[in-house]
Amino acid sequence: MSGIFIVIEGADGTGKSTHAKLLGEYLRKNGYDVVNTAEPTKGLMGKRTREVLSGKADVTPKELTLLFTEDRKEHVKNLVRPSLDGGKVVICERYFYSTIAYQSIQGVDPKWIEKINSFAVKPDLVILLKISPKKALDRMHRQKEVFEVLEFQEKVQEVLIRFAQTKSWVVVETEADMNRVQDKIRAAVDRFLEKTPK
Repeated sequence: MSGIFIVIEGADGTGKSTHAKLLGEYLRKNGYDVVNTAEPTKGLMGKRTREVLSGKADVTPKELTLLFTEDRKEHVKNLVRPSLDGGKVVICERYFYSTIAYQSIQGVDPKWIEKINSFAVKPDLVILLKISPKKALDRMHRQKEVFEVLEFQEKVQEVLIRFAQTKSWVVVETEADMNRVQDKIRAAVDRFLEKTPK
């Protein structure tokens, strides 16, 4: 694969969608062919997963893990891998790290989650957006999903921070002005791209 795979992670309300979109626009202006995507996807399995997250369906944590994973298999096969093979930059909001964080807190074995996600393409760069979970939940105005509870989000962020520390992720605080946060994200991506020819 000759493309570049960038994943933007973070607990709920950290601004992943906004900053992924802005980053994509920035890279396009700089001559990169960019694909913005997210998990859960808008495919069949992704829609089923979103139904569970919105409280419209009830499944066990292990069943939810399998839903996320099946959605990811389709995502990697149909979009991520072909885009990377075509030399594109793929920016993905959430990836299997979120599944490990959220579902391990629900009691699912994280090693099992990693095992069933062994097919997943490894990202070239992961950016973790970090904010006080209380502020994140306060800033969210949309209908709440099943995981949007303060204590749960605090635990999610703790797991993701541990990933960041062990896997050399870029961590960006998102409590500042949006433009300043985006500047930090762009600077981190620029540093990475300087080492990677177009």
